[in-house]
Amino acid sequence: MTSLNPHWQVQPQSIRISSSQVEQQIPLSLRGDVDAPVYASSNPEIVQIDENGVVRCGTVTGNAMVMVWRSPLLDSVRHVMVEVRDPSWFADHPDFAAGEGFDLSGIVINAVNTAGVPGALVLFRRSETGPVIGQTYSDGSGQFAITLAQGSYFVEASAPGYINWHSWVNVDLSSSNEVQIVLSPELTGQFARVVLQWGLNPRDLDSHLTGPTPSGGVFHVFYSHKIENEAAELDVDDTSSYGPETITIFQLIPGTYRYCVHDYTNRNANPSYGLAQSGANVKVFLNDNQELTFNVPNEAGTVWTVFEIDGATGTLIPVNAMSHVSAPNNVGL
Repeated sequence: MTSLNPHWQVQPQSIRISSSQVEQQIPLSLRGDVDAPVYASSNPEIVQIDENGVVRCGTVTGNAMVMVWRSPLLDSVRHVMVEVRDPSWFADHPDFAAGEGFDLSGIVINAVNTAGVPGALVLFRRSETGPVIGQTYSDGSGQFAITLAQGSYFVEASAPGYINWHSWVNVDLSSSNEVQIVLSPELTGQFARVVLQWGLNPRDLDSHLTGPTPSGGVFHVFYSHKIENEAAELDVDDTSSYGPETITIFQLIPGTYRYCVHDYTNRNANPSYGLAQSGANVKVFLNDNQELTFNVPNEAGTVWTVFEIDGATGTLIPVNAMSHVSAPNNVGL
C-alpha cells in the first residue's frame, strides 16, 4: 500500500561542480520509503542520469534539475539542482572568494586492518582534472579537518605505501560533512584487493567471494570462512555500518571467481530495498594498476553480485545484478 506522505530523501540535494574535459559521475543516495525509483533530467545536454541514479555531467556548462520519483507510479518526487560552472566562477563568486564555508572532518584508515593512516595528503578539487582548491593532512591517528565552501568536491587521498583513493564528497547543510577514506596498501604480488563501503543503514553488509579450488571444488570466503589458503582472505569484517569490508585475492587458477555483497541485516525480507538504499560502493584495485568502482543498483534484493573474474585470463567482468538470498552460506554459489 502506498503512503500518502511517504518519508524519503535524496542526497545530495544539490550539486555544483567545475566544468572540465572529463565527464564527472556522481551517484545519488536514496533513503527511506523508496520503491524502484525513476529518474529524469530537465536538460540532458547538460546533465544525464542513468537508471542506477548516477549523475553524469561536467563537460558542458549550464544548469539542470534532476527529478527523482520514489516509484514508477510517479506519486512522490524530489529534486536535485545540478550546476556546472566555468572554473573562473568559483574564483570570482563572493561566497567562495571570502572563504565562507562548512567544516568537513574525516578519518583515513588502512583497508586491511582499519588502523588510522597518519600523514595522508587529502586534496579537494571541483572536478577530476581541476586545480586543487583545498588540502590537508591526517594527524597521527588518521583524523583530518578542513573548511570548505558549499558544493561537491572530487577528493584524492594519498600516503606512502598506499594506492591513491578517489571519490566525490558533498559539503552543505544537508550532509553529515564527515568522510571515511579507506586506503589500500600497495599490492605486492597479490592479484587484487576489493573494498566495500556503505552508509549508516543497513548495519551489516557482508563481502562474499567464491572461486575454484585446485581439487575441482569451490571455495567460499566470507565472515565464517575468512581465509582460503593461496586464494583469498577476508581482511576486515564490519558489522556496525559504514565498512570497510576488505577481501584480498592472492592468485588465480582457471575457473570463475564471483564477488557479492549480502545484506545480512535484511536477509529474510523479500522484497527488500535496504541494500539498494545503503549507498554501497565497491572499489577494486588490480595488480596492473587499474581501479574500478561499482555503485549498488537501485533495485530490490538482498544480494548484489558485483563482478566475476575469469581465472584463466584474469579478465574482470562486471555483473552489477540484484537478487534475493537469505542464507549466507548460499551467497555467490
